[in-house]
Amino acid sequence: MNVHLSFMASLDLKRTPFIEDIRPGILEEGYFLLKKIHLNIGKKNKAFLRIILSDKTGHLPGVFFGSEKILTEIQGSVKEGDIVKVTGLLEEYHDVMQIKLIKVTKEDKARWELSRFWKRTPKDRRQLLSEIKEFINSIKNSGLKKLCRFFLSDKEFITLFLDAPASRFFHHAYIGGLLEHTLEVVKIAASFARVYPNADRDLLIAGAFLHDIGKVDEYQYLQYNIEHSSERRLKGHTLLGYERIAPYLNKAGLDDKSRIKIEHILISHQGKKSWGAISEPKFLEAFLIHAADYTDSSQFIYSEAKSRSMLTAKSRDPERADYVTVLDKEIYLG
Repeated sequence: MNVHLSFMASLDLKRTPFIEDIRPGILEEGYFLLKKIHLNIGKKNKAFLRIILSDKTGHLPGVFFGSEKILTEIQGSVKEGDIVKVTGLLEEYHDVMQIKLIKVTKEDKARWELSRFWKRTPKDRRQLLSEIKEFINSIKNSGLKKLCRFFLSDKEFITLFLDAPASRFFHHAYIGGLLEHTLEVVKIAASFARVYPNADRDLLIAGAFLHDIGKVDEYQYLQYNIEHSSERRLKGHTLLGYERIAPYLNKAGLDDKSRIKIEHILISHQGKKSWGAISEPKFLEAFLIHAADYTDSSQFIYSEAKSRSMLTAKSRDPERADYVTVLDKEIYLG
């Protein structure tokens, strides 16, 4: 412990900024998690390293140019998952901040507080879970309520649920992200029930809570990254979610209609087969769950794009628009 404290005390934090605080210029000393490193070939058939660095505030792309010998030595000395010390020149390239690396060396991971490198929801996860429980307790359909409570009383599931991200990159891609996203979808679904009285509120609340439940199995939590598990690559979180609830469907005492509808909500919540849905929504509540899910994930992407644009607003056109690949559209950021 004393070694850890003396090491941390010796660091000049002004020289070791978080990614969200960096600005163009020389970075004398930066400490990051190495998320990706791979060899690329440039336009003039010249090799270089493409690197992704990260900390709890975001990601930073980097490039390292050098001789084949130097590139090979770097690849042999550091690997994905290491904490690295870097020196380089921060610059904007195609409107994205990147670092042209001069030096990359491996650090002793044991000397660092890893919370510096893990991004997590800024919200109180226990409070988020408590709010979800309140919604579940308001369900009147005994079978649907019992089905949801099977998971809320499962300590192993709750541990995973509190930690799981909602995606790798696109939305809520951090510790507690799935919990945060699920509550937001539940709230949207509840609001739909108030606007559309012909929609079954119980089915909306239960479906919203369960729609992404397979994501607790979708990702394997590596110390340096959020990666798809083998099951995810082969099945997808929709099927994993169905497998999660299947053992409880009979135990919950669901009536036939509620059972088939909750099953359909799980396998159709992504909306389109091209987006990963096993089936596309075929009744009102299934469509509304898809709409709530899509709304929350999309607003997150819009908001993040806006936040990133504000970091470098002084050097850019304040009225600009950017193309966002995952939304497949240009969005206005002014």
